[in-house]
Amino acid sequence: MSASAPVEIPGYYYDSEKKKYFKIEKSQTAPSSAQWSSESVKRRKVEVRVAQEASNRARLIKNHIKRSVLRHDIVNSGLFARETGHQRNAESGRGRAEDGDVAAAMWARELTDKGQIAFAPSMTWNTYPHMPCFYVSGEDSGTESAVAYATLDEEMLVGKYVDTDINEKLINIPAGQRDPSRLHQEMIHCPQMSSIKYHQPSHKLLLTSREPGHGLALIVFSPPVDTDHNGARHWLLGGTDGYRKLLFRPSSNPHWYVHQSTPAPASSNLLCVVGTSNGILRVRSDETLGWISTNDVPPSIDSTTKVDTGRRKRPGRRARARYGPWHPQEIFSQDFQIGNHNVLFAGGRQPRLWISDLRSPAAEWSFVKHGSSIAHVRSINPHQVVVAGLQNHMSIYDTRFFQSDKTNPNGLTISSPMLDFPDYRNEAHYHIGWDISTELNLVASAQDNGTVKLFSLRSGRVLRSGSALESLRAQNPIKAMMFQTLPGEKMPSLYVARGPLLRKFGCAPVGNFDE
Repeated sequence: MSASAPVEIPGYYYDSEKKKYFKIEKSQTAPSSAQWSSESVKRRKVEVRVAQEASNRARLIKNHIKRSVLRHDIVNSGLFARETGHQRNAESGRGRAEDGDVAAAMWARELTDKGQIAFAPSMTWNTYPHMPCFYVSGEDSGTESAVAYATLDEEMLVGKYVDTDINEKLINIPAGQRDPSRLHQEMIHCPQMSSIKYHQPSHKLLLTSREPGHGLALIVFSPPVDTDHNGARHWLLGGTDGYRKLLFRPSSNPHWYVHQSTPAPASSNLLCVVGTSNGILRVRSDETLGWISTNDVPPSIDSTTKVDTGRRKRPGRRARARYGPWHPQEIFSQDFQIGNHNVLFAGGRQPRLWISDLRSPAAEWSFVKHGSSIAHVRSINPHQVVVAGLQNHMSIYDTRFFQSDKTNPNGLTISSPMLDFPDYRNEAHYHIGWDISTELNLVASAQDNGTVKLFSLRSGRVLRSGSALESLRAQNPIKAMMFQTLPGEKMPSLYVARGPLLRKFGCAPVGNFDE
């Protein structure tokens, strides 16, 4: 018999605390608190027998319990819980309501094909590389119609008018003078175009170039706007008569280039911030430039443009080498904090999410240690930011509560995220399609196997999408996508650039009998 089970001796009681035997006495002669009184021994035997019977009964009926199959279906289980008034959580231990997760899952499940815009002849669709960037104007443009700007050769900017039917499906029927089947070319030359963004307060399109060497890096122009006989305003494609070259590459550093720009909110006095291989630039509303962070010589600028280099605010080269990378270096993505345009988030080749307040005379950077290099950064509310990078790392951080107390597979200390996305797959691509819709609580991300997945911002899990998006396959990862709500639409749709095609996915009815 094991040491944990003492030998039972008739007429004696074994005290496990004192580890010795006591002779059982009658209750009349034993002390009132004695454990070896006959009454106490009988009571404990009954308690042990009842507990053992209850344990055996629970073990027998455990196999008779069948979990509902609805628990595997986010939508049906969430709706059923809502009908029964049962309070559920999106993920065990997270403490967030299920409603947001259910709405996101419903939108993803009902996703259908809403047509496509072709920027090349049909015989070349299967041979064209993916468009590196595009922009679809939305309801924030202040016009009655929409346009789509894109580049096929990473050099020339082309556009098409976007028209939809009653079910929000793309159509090729001309609406007045706007012909959605015609391709309009803007007389703008931007080699290796890396991003197309729109600054709504100033009505300016921002183009950046990733071409290394001596040349243009940031181009700004305002699309002309026309008013028809009904008083409706529309962008005019192919009518741009000029553009401004705000930024040139330095002759002393031919490897300096730009990754992308981020338009500033309307409350800011900036036009945009620009992420480069050399740091971060700010472009003011008067189109003057200044470094927020820099690592080398500033770019050469047009003689009419003033640039604050900020060199006297930086330590020397020896100090930087001694104290390490104290500020952002090569930056792939940046974003302003929602609700506060003075706070900037940035991420790049360093495995750090950089945070800075632009009101300080010299930008001081704090950082969150991410598990890999960062390709995308997006603020989703005043306190939380989504970070997606390489080595399959995508996380949400709360800037109020984070600690560097985790260790990644490489043995490096990283910060604890508020939420992880375990099914996110991007092993080694910086320039890969990715966008967020806070209205839908969704993250759309191109996977490195050529597919597109939707993730919930509430739970971090991948959501089952409609067959139209599930069947989308490409040999190489998609490079560009975006959520956008067209004028007159009530919900955002997802636009995905596959080859020379701009495909639209939405969940609006596709027939008269769909609800």
